[in-house]
Amino acid sequence: MPVENTGFSDLLWQLAFQVRSRCQRAVAESGFTLYGMHVRLLHLIAAEPFCRAQTLVETSGRDKAQIARLLKDLQAQGLLTRAPHPEDGRSRVITLTAEGNELLATVRAAEQAVESEFLAKLSEREVETFVRLGRKMLAP
Repeated sequence: MPVENTGFSDLLWQLAFQVRSRCQRAVAESGFTLYGMHVRLLHLIAAEPFCRAQTLVETSGRDKAQIARLLKDLQAQGLLTRAPHPEDGRSRVITLTAEGNELLATVRAAEQAVESEFLAKLSEREVETFVRLGRKMLAP
């Protein structure tokens, strides 16, 4: 189907699919079995200095059980560790291992490659408009 005849939802799906599939390929080439939410959690954990499971629940919009399963998968593959929180003994701090950081760098490079490819087709003003409109659509 030509892009010109693509509806809004399908167009967004195609854009997201391109990013996801290329990132997934980069993950697979690194020898890991991860899916979209696993990768999303790697990003969220890296961005939060004292990351807790509850923080991931709140920022991802996923339920506790799903986050627990995803964290278990990531830990089993040696991509994160959990240790007692220095200020709250009831919770645990989640951090990426060296291997987790290395994989995240690989994923970020794949994301950057896709982004560069897509954005090269747009003017600076079009990119600014696209980002502004996307944020507007995602706002509560």
